[in-house]
Amino acid sequence: MGIVTNGQLDGLPVPPWLHEEPEIRDLLDSLLTRLDKTPLAERKQALTVRLSKKHQPNLFKNSEASDCSWGLLMSLSGVVLTVTENPKRKPFDPVCAGATVRLLAGAEEAAEALLRRWLDRPCLPSYSARWAAVVAAGDQLFPGATTELIRRVPKLADKTPRELLSAFVCIGAYQEEGLTLRQLSARCFWGNSKFLDSREDLVRSLFPQIIIAPRPVIIHVYLPAQLTDVLFIENQDTYLQTAASDSAAVDRHALIYVSGFKGAAARIRDPQGALVHFHAVSDPRHQKQFLDWWFSRNEANWPVWFWGDLDFSGFMILKALRGVFGDVSAWPAGYLPMLDLLAKSAGHSAENGNKGGQIDPGDTGCAYADGVLLPALRSSGLLVDQEAVSI
Repeated sequence: MGIVTNGQLDGLPVPPWLHEEPEIRDLLDSLLTRLDKTPLAERKQALTVRLSKKHQPNLFKNSEASDCSWGLLMSLSGVVLTVTENPKRKPFDPVCAGATVRLLAGAEEAAEALLRRWLDRPCLPSYSARWAAVVAAGDQLFPGATTELIRRVPKLADKTPRELLSAFVCIGAYQEEGLTLRQLSARCFWGNSKFLDSREDLVRSLFPQIIIAPRPVIIHVYLPAQLTDVLFIENQDTYLQTAASDSAAVDRHALIYVSGFKGAAARIRDPQGALVHFHAVSDPRHQKQFLDWWFSRNEANWPVWFWGDLDFSGFMILKALRGVFGDVSAWPAGYLPMLDLLAKSAGHSAENGNKGGQIDPGDTGCAYADGVLLPALRSSGLLVDQEAVSI
């Protein structure tokens, strides 16, 4: 049969040999199964299946029967499928080795409809429609409202809407135990502790009385024998190296490391939302002095500095820290050697550093950052990571 146009597909009869070729039938069936999970309209790339000895063992045999099966499969190419042989196939490999199969290129929707008629597999409703129906049927299982649950249409690979709904229902068994969100997620969603990370408000809408324990931000602090300054350090390696250093630049500086933007979280100054770990041995009186300041939410009696990567993300952290700790300034002793690298064009581009998505913070409120560091960053077009220098 020659190439069939889109409008000719509707009336094509089921090939009389199809029920006698289980591997080909299973191949077509697998295409429809994958389309049930992700419809054509939701796919960014064509759905393609590569033939393999594991899934089509008979096709790979050196026999007349396998040659016949290959011929029958090829008879569907240009009709309902597009079959493409592997151009890198080795000389003595079967002709089917590495070949790919997809719905007829340019007529995918009509080809899918034809396969569904041949295999008696009607098109399922979209995932979002199935999800809405499953949630509506189980609405009484939640003490709260399910409106947001329907609207957000959460998904997990290889889980049906019904299975996923059961996982949400499972949360109810733990609502009085005071688990963290990560613990709750791991216990209800197949060991996946991060599934609920951006869904706490959704959980609370489903279970208004649920008790979710806050996950404390861990703050690492090195205290000197005498304290005159406080220095936030963005990166862990630099924090550890600086804490072990005897450099005069950090003499009498309390060093603080909090991973990334967590350092600017409002709850970082709340005893219930933060856990302070003191690095090495320090005087308990100094620890009390530091903690009294930290959790009082007052501005410090000593200068507070920030030193991080010389990039836009680093200055977003500085800007956010100023919103929590008041007058925080970029630390000149740390940034000067980084500026020297910029002047020598020894930095890296945003693309080479996987930082293409960073956003210019505009003004941070720090005179040194706004008047010196950010202009140098913008004019050079280069970035420098903090680990490139030592103090």
